[in-house]
Amino acid sequence: MTSIPPAGSGGEAAACMPAVVRAYRELRGKGQPDRFAFEAALTIYLWHCPLVPTLEASQIVAGWVRESVTH
Repeated sequence: MTSIPPAGSGGEAAACMPAVVRAYRELRGKGQPDRFAFEAALTIYLWHCPLVPTLEASQIVAGWVRESVTH
């Protein structure tokens, strides 16, 4: 189940999902700690959606990367 982009994000959230997930997967694949990979993914998301509160962005990114690990 994919997280729904936040209201007012103009679709940028959905558009950046592949980049967010790819950054997380590639960093984890290179042996980086989960926290570093997550912070990088979150930074990418916030660059695309700067108006989304950080806590909400963290929850969205966590859902995306959790989904990517299970598939």
